[in-house]
Amino acid sequence: MTEVARTIHELSLQRWGPASPVQVIGRHDGLVDMLNRLVQFARSDSPVLVTGETGTGKELVARALYLLADRNRKPFAKMNCAQYQEGQVIASELFGHRKGSFTGAVADHEGVFLAADGGVVFLDEIGELSLQVQAMLLRVLSEGEVVPVGGTQARRVDVRVVTATNQDLRARVASGGFRADLYYRLRYLHVQVPPLRMRGDDWELILSHHVERLAEKRATVKRFSDEALTLLRRYDWPGNVREVKALADTGFCLSQGTLIEPGHFIEALESAARLHQFHNVPLTDIVTRKYESLVNKEGSFWDLVYQPYMDRDLTRADVQAIVERGLTSVRGSYKRLLTRFGVAPEDYLRFMDFLRHHRLKPDA
Repeated sequence: MTEVARTIHELSLQRWGPASPVQVIGRHDGLVDMLNRLVQFARSDSPVLVTGETGTGKELVARALYLLADRNRKPFAKMNCAQYQEGQVIASELFGHRKGSFTGAVADHEGVFLAADGGVVFLDEIGELSLQVQAMLLRVLSEGEVVPVGGTQARRVDVRVVTATNQDLRARVASGGFRADLYYRLRYLHVQVPPLRMRGDDWELILSHHVERLAEKRATVKRFSDEALTLLRRYDWPGNVREVKALADTGFCLSQGTLIEPGHFIEALESAARLHQFHNVPLTDIVTRKYESLVNKEGSFWDLVYQPYMDRDLTRADVQAIVERGLTSVRGSYKRLLTRFGVAPEDYLRFMDFLRHHRLKPDA
């Protein structure tokens, strides 16, 4: 645990007690850089946009940011924007309403923003807001005022807004589904949560930590066997941190002895892999074969990957997955990746130009 992660954990215990700890597990440079960015952003009151794949821990990041800032003695209020489908209802939950303003409004309601006055409002899945509610949120950010549904008088409110999404908001702006002015205001400060497949062996630390917590809770010591860990080292964790925790739970529950073997979790793992393929994020046989051929020096990168891609026998997603898997194994260094893939040092520029020109570099 890094010094920043330790501070976050201690602050969470002071704020919420041992029942709700905020623990950031990992040591990869990408995670450390993200934590250092949170320390810097904690000094500001500007909006923060947290982006990342499903299961990477975006709410955890929002809570960590809150704990590191001066507002950590004021309320932390969260809302999932996808939870409410009707625009008037979500506007009411966010900004409050006046009695009788719509069917079911039997009393005044203050809403999340007023309830969190002085503190932080965390809006998850911000991309699900309707354009009408987006306009109301923009007013809060620009004017610092809330007008309840059915009300006419604005009320001043002092909150810091942290939002999160796994969507590409720029694409939503381009398609007309998200306001450009709101997007640029929300992302004054931006935190990208790295996917677990880009964090080296952090998954092993998270798995071990979660198993230890389960062991304490159930007074039963268990661990994943060497065979199980060998299998998991070849897995890409499409469900990220959430999937690691779910896998630990499954293996812990199904194992009868002290060792958790592949048979105790393989069904869940295979199911996740099929889901991963369905969403066109490659976890395919051809990717595995090509990658293993590269690292075993069974051919050159140019013969095994470059030419098949140019001949359209490999897709862009296939090559991105091969490169991403290689980067994970060398902790994100492209120069070490050349050695891993058997590319000569003098071909470094050619290699990088190929990735850039064809947009083959994995997302950061």
